[in-house]
Amino acid sequence: MKKTTLIILILLAGVISKSFGQKIEENKTDDFTGKTVKRTSWESLFSSSDGIAHFRISEVGSDEIIDLKLMLGGKVFSIEKDGEMMLKLDDGEVITLANYQSAISSKGAGATGMNGSGAEGVQVTYPMTKDQVSLLKAHKVVKVRIVYTDGALDSDVSDKNGTKIQACFNLL
Repeated sequence: MKKTTLIILILLAGVISKSFGQKIEENKTDDFTGKTVKRTSWESLFSSSDGIAHFRISEVGSDEIIDLKLMLGGKVFSIEKDGEMMLKLDDGEVITLANYQSAISSKGAGATGMNGSGAEGVQVTYPMTKDQVSLLKAHKVVKVRIVYTDGALDSDVSDKNGTKIQACFNLL
């Protein structure tokens, strides 16, 4: 019995330490649809001189999505419906996601707090398949490309932020 308790505590400590910093921000059942809605906290995806992006993972019913907030250095921009976000994994595979609906930047839309609240940004949603979710749980994201109307932004994703993505999936 003591051995079983110790093993459970060690496993629990491992899960908690892996999920450190990330948390479930929303966990409810929609009154009208009856679907469960779970959302993680906003986390940093990358920050560079070209742009800043934050993400969160949402689960609505059986659908999983990546919500993205993006700012491009004060630049006015838009992301069209079906605009792509490409995630390159540590094994070289590339996952391509399509934006759910068009979005035009507005002041504060890309911010996750006071920082950037006066800058132009967007919040967009990228639905994922079960296979894509499985790949993102198993492999770290090392690079991202976000396509917007005037071009594309490529950025490396730090090892720390790649681990955050996996941790957010494991929270749900």
